Amino acid sequence: MKPFIIASLLMLSTFAYGQEYNQTKETLQDPNLVDKVLDLLTHRNKSFTSVFYPIGGFSEQEGISLGVMPVVTFNEKESEDKPISKYNRPTTLIPSLSVSTKGLFNLDASLIMFGKGKFNMYFTGVYQYVPNTYYGINEEIPTDTTSYFNRRFSTFGEVSYELTETLFFGLHYDIQNNTIEEVESVPHLYETSEGIEGGFNFGLGPILKYDSRDDIVYPTKGGLLVTSLTAYPKLLGNDYVFWHFYTEYSHFIKLKNDKNILGFFGAFHMKSGHVPFYYLNALGGSKKMRSIAQPNRFIDKNYYLAQVEYRRHLWWRVGITTFASVGNVYGSNGTNAFENIKYTLGVGFRFQLVENMKLNFRMDYGIGNYDQQGLWLTSREAF
Repeated sequence: MKPFIIASLLMLSTFAYGQEYNQTKETLQDPNLVDKVLDLLTHRNKSFTSVFYPIGGFSEQEGISLGVMPVVTFNEKESEDKPISKYNRPTTLIPSLSVSTKGLFNLDASLIMFGKGKFNMYFTGVYQYVPNTYYGINEEIPTDTTSYFNRRFSTFGEVSYELTETLFFGLHYDIQNNTIEEVESVPHLYETSEGIEGGFNFGLGPILKYDSRDDIVYPTKGGLLVTSLTAYPKLLGNDYVFWHFYTEYSHFIKLKNDKNILGFFGAFHMKSGHVPFYYLNALGGSKKMRSIAQPNRFIDKNYYLAQVEYRRHLWWRVGITTFASVGNVYGSNGTNAFENIKYTLGVGFRFQLVENMKLNFRMDYGIGNYDQQGLWLTSREAF
């Protein structure tokens, strides 16, 4: 049945690509009930636009989650001295609160600020009480598993300077305090894992970005290259001393028009030192290999991933996607990059939440090898 669903949606997306509507506007002529409800939740003035709406999600790790998420977009002040930019980079504040059927409590807020002189800033603060499962480090067939909760206070972000309209250089930071609680009495976790006591970590390092995307929320062309090196030294009070290097690249192209977008994503992460298990690179998740429902199912110090995704806007606020990815984690226990590679194939549904911004609710379903399958209900694109 699952392969039939995948095949049907793939055929639908292929058919949709060849169809174009004759009307000049894709919006409905008369606002329907959904538009009216969203209008009631929207506030606009000269300074900002805010939309307050409920959110919901599902993952195997967290169960069914419900919450609220206001989205506040600040209007850029017009200036005669400032040239008009071809890049859509709105300053945005997005707080959220959610709980789940498996005990999750999540409170977070993200602030993305552009155009403060030559400086751009991104900050996120998080308090989480998260259910998790430990499968061991890069174990294809785990001998046993351990359930636990991670209580995490964290803030991370960056301040960057605009060297050119597309090139940025700055400082990245990551501060976390993790407490491991309600651990099942399975010796496997205690015997093999660094970080079972939890601890404090504070990382700092340079970050370099090249960003030519036409829109940071829903790009239709251009690309984003990010390279960073973050150190967690004893000098900053770290309970675990290690470093983290990564580089990621995404690129987007139009296929015929704005309704059909093809996106590519590649990433490489490397960590070295005394890395606690909750800081190891995870292969799964809603933004990585979406067939792996438990993000911590495959974890290790090194990680690479390649993704391709076709995004099709159908009509009104509705769209669909198809995606594929391949990747691996490696480095521990003598494993190498090309041993036991994982892959994912999947499809998705999109619904635009904000009228003037392509911020989407997304539902993705992926299947992969090692008997993996994942269903994700969340917001924002995977990359």
